[in-house]
Amino acid sequence: MNIKKLTQKQKKIFEYICDCLEKDGVSPTILQLAKFMGVSSLRTVTQYLESLEKKKLIVRSRHQSRGIRLATHNDVMIQTVILPVVSSAGCDNMQVFAEQTFDEFITLDRDFIHGKNPQQVFVFRAVGDSMKDAGIETGDLVITEKTLEVANKDKVVAVVDGMALIKQINFSSNAVVLHPMSQDPQYRPIIMKKDFQVFGKVIDVIKDFSGGEELVYESLKSCYPS
Repeated sequence: MNIKKLTQKQKKIFEYICDCLEKDGVSPTILQLAKFMGVSSLRTVTQYLESLEKKKLIVRSRHQSRGIRLATHNDVMIQTVILPVVSSAGCDNMQVFAEQTFDEFITLDRDFIHGKNPQQVFVFRAVGDSMKDAGIETGDLVITEKTLEVANKDKVVAVVDGMALIKQINFSSNAVVLHPMSQDPQYRPIIMKKDFQVFGKVIDVIKDFSGGEELVYESLKSCYPS
């Protein structure tokens, strides 16, 4: 599962490039792309291409009029990491348990792990809305570094009674407090002993836009050369 987060327009222009390469054997020019997208600004087209290149979908040769090629498998793999997905992590007090057997893996751009060791990074699929004010909602992918080094007010994944929870951590003189980040009064802090240890620290979140129209997740496998 190779996640590429694209706007509808980025997806449209990428698929057009794929079609041109497949049918004509050459990539379209900037002018062709502008006509296809119905825009007069060549800078707008360039910005689309910059976004696709940043997302490791294409590679451009700057001094060629038809210098766009699809990123090869090797181009992509150098810039990506494969991470295990823990089935779910509760953002509220539900009986959702953290599983240590991984049935799902995803491929992500290395930028999502912010220079961390990939072997110490896991992805949790969020469940619940007690962290809604922190921008974490059901279906989001919560990228977490496995570490004991966390600071006050960090967002963390903690395992309590066998249940993985995403919370904001706060330290008092004799306790560790796992705070929800929600205006809903039903969610209350969890108070643990001072020696309580977390699983890890949240380092990024990929929003679940599967129900929206603006952003889509695509594997785009059919567009890559075999």
